[in-house]
Amino acid sequence: MPFSYYSLPFCKPPEGVKDSAENLGELLMGDRIENSPYKFKMYKNESDIFLCKSEALSPDHFKILTKRIDEMYQVNLILDNLPAIRYTQKEGYTLRWTGYPVGVKVKDSYYIFNHLKFKVLVHEYEDANMARVMGTGDAAEVEFEKSDIKWPSRWDAYLKMEGSKVHWFSILNSLMVITFLAGIVLVILLRTVRRDLTRYEELDKEAQAQMNEELSGWKLVVGDVFRAPSHPALLCIMVGDGVQILGMAVVTILFAALGFMSPASRGTLITGMLFFYMILGIVAGYVAVRLWRTIGCGDSKGWVSVSWRAACFFPGIAFLILTTLNFLLWGSHSTGAIPFSLFVILLLLWFCISVPLTLVGGYFGAKAPHIEFPVRTNQIPREIPPQKYPSWLLVLGAGTLPFGTLFIELFFIMSSIWMGRVYYVFGFLFIVMILLVVVCAEVSLVLTYMHLCVEDWKWWWKSFFASGSVAIYIFLYSVNYLIFDLKSLSGPVSATLYLGYSLFMVLAIMLATGTVGFLSSFWFVHYLFSSVKLD
Repeated sequence: MPFSYYSLPFCKPPEGVKDSAENLGELLMGDRIENSPYKFKMYKNESDIFLCKSEALSPDHFKILTKRIDEMYQVNLILDNLPAIRYTQKEGYTLRWTGYPVGVKVKDSYYIFNHLKFKVLVHEYEDANMARVMGTGDAAEVEFEKSDIKWPSRWDAYLKMEGSKVHWFSILNSLMVITFLAGIVLVILLRTVRRDLTRYEELDKEAQAQMNEELSGWKLVVGDVFRAPSHPALLCIMVGDGVQILGMAVVTILFAALGFMSPASRGTLITGMLFFYMILGIVAGYVAVRLWRTIGCGDSKGWVSVSWRAACFFPGIAFLILTTLNFLLWGSHSTGAIPFSLFVILLLLWFCISVPLTLVGGYFGAKAPHIEFPVRTNQIPREIPPQKYPSWLLVLGAGTLPFGTLFIELFFIMSSIWMGRVYYVFGFLFIVMILLVVVCAEVSLVLTYMHLCVEDWKWWWKSFFASGSVAIYIFLYSVNYLIFDLKSLSGPVSATLYLGYSLFMVLAIMLATGTVGFLSSFWFVHYLFSSVKLD
């Protein structure tokens, strides 16, 4: 829960507190940038600057200060658009933090850090001076120092990749999982499927008829494999939204990896995500409606309803979660609360841009030719024989493999979101994301084949949740992170906020990964049964 700096009884600037203009992303993140009473004069080293004398603390001010110290709150400072960084030497390592603690508790006494020492590195150009904040300490002085760091490289100190070996280990780990799964997929496609098909196609009519009676496995469900699933509209909506979320993630991470979303431009990442999500509404509508027509064997009736619901399903749930959390933030007077005016802007963006684009995509989906099934569906559904293991157990277990490719990178992302650390290894993140997509596709494909082999033709939803179940493990990891890494979180409100935001992210991940699994399984089943010649 972020709070305004001046919610605590600190010295205020003589000219009064002014907010800097913030973009959509900054407002959504709860970043409020205000002017400070600290003044710097270029190349003028100063020490023992007296800032102001605060009034005696009232009981309320004392209570809130001790509360913020107990909760380990940090003050974040910005000079020349760079965050102030605090350096500490520990066992030969240099540890870096953005900002400094409000205070510290020693035994039963509280101390406020009210003396700051700034060291500003300056690189001289012919035409202008460039300043750079490097560290804060505990004495009242400002010191300027000449530096060789040029303007384009000034963010390097923040973005030095700590633990790059860990990122490479994460990628290596993912590649091993992928290779293992790719081997299984290859065996299924080449050995089993090809052998069965060759044998099946070489037989004469009489032998084929005889073999039909002795058939086992996936060939038995040929008349049921494309039978419409239960709740087909919901599946189409979730797949459409999943494509939209996945597209947004891939495009945003790619732009960030190419350096278009610099940390110097605060809030651009969130703004970019919102922009790409709205634009990709057209893809969500197209995919949802085309899948709807495919399941309905070309019938486009109800396409408006499907594209309208695709436009409202995920944003609606997100809106519900965020509104509930916002009431908690408003109640706590946190800067993380979304102002009412911003709520109106978000609603306008949703209904004036995202919804119409999704309906346009739906229109194109209704006009596009539907995907024809290679085999006919029987009138009467075939009975599914009793299974050794409950199929939902396999579906839940399948999520462990995609989670295995992701969990190391997950720690860095969580630290960036919740601990205020700078995350800028988007190149690694892009690679991990591509690997995750491949693993999700492979896992779902293998599981669908296993279900078809035991004559279970209800593969539609299972293929979605086989890879989508990774979301369950990510949520459990979030709970684990809350208990073991965010020990300083105070009270039920902070924990509720954390779990609420985690639930929102996990829902988005489930839709994106589930969609990858479903589409790969759909392609596989279509390919498998289009290879079979049946009378």
